[in-house]
Amino acid sequence: MDCKWGCNFMKKKWRLILSSLIVGVILIVGYLIMNPEKWLPSLFPSLHPTYIETIQLYWDVALPIPDSEKDIYSSRNGSHGDGDAITELHYEQPKDIRKIWDLSNRWVSGEEFSINEFPSWVQDLMRMESIDKGADYFFLQKDSHDFIIFKLNGNKLTIYESYI
Repeated sequence: MDCKWGCNFMKKKWRLILSSLIVGVILIVGYLIMNPEKWLPSLFPSLHPTYIETIQLYWDVALPIPDSEKDIYSSRNGSHGDGDAITELHYEQPKDIRKIWDLSNRWVSGEEFSINEFPSWVQDLMRMESIDKGADYFFLQKDSHDFIIFKLNGNKLTIYESYI
């Protein structure tokens, strides 16, 4: 029995299937190489912790996920993360503001808050922005050199960090 037509059709069919498979694999690999930020954090989350996760890990403060985040200032270029930073977080949901307010019972109004109780390097960081009399503040200290100061004003939480 002669299978010229049938064999040629089967060869072309398998070539087409194999070619399509190879092109598909190349496209998928190319996408993964060109867009690592879309898949790498889900496979290795500890390699790229979010700002909120780093605050929780170092300070044991569980902040809600913000609607937006803006870096105002950073000098934290050292190998150990030493330096200062100011980060602004915006929240739209009242329940998120309530969670922030519930972080501490030591909030102090801007009228009562004084930067004079902090070391000079923290005072310099705080002077980068004026003390807001309408805001509320609270701070945490680790060892004798690391400070974090939270300023809550409306739906904006500004975080001042100083690490030595």
